[in-house]
Amino acid sequence: MKNSNGNKRKSTRVAVQFDVNIVHDEDYLISFTRDISADGMFINTSTPFEKGEECKISFAIGAEKGITVAARVVWVNLDGPEIDKGMGVQFIDVSAATKKNILLLVNRIAILPDDAPVN
Repeated sequence: MKNSNGNKRKSTRVAVQFDVNIVHDEDYLISFTRDISADGMFINTSTPFEKGEECKISFAIGAEKGITVAARVVWVNLDGPEIDKGMGVQFIDVSAATKKNILLLVNRIAILPDDAPVN
């Protein structure tokens, strides 16, 4: 799988939307994802940070609450409709346990049918 820069991703992204809280310097942003993988996510925002900048992202997936990871902006898109505007971030310094939990949750989301009941 290639990203918009033509680089190969290490892991598959799964289309899923959920709220994220982002802290960057003195700024606090509430937004949502468009997709996620064990290594990063796309965050929908019309005010993305600059490529290379770092931030802290907090989110919950399913029953897993309070996930907080450091991330670096690896690409930015300001073109097209609002749903396509945002930034791709790569998780950095993620513990093995947190990465495993994210991967398990991503895999669970990837195999659930659209009409599966949500707990």
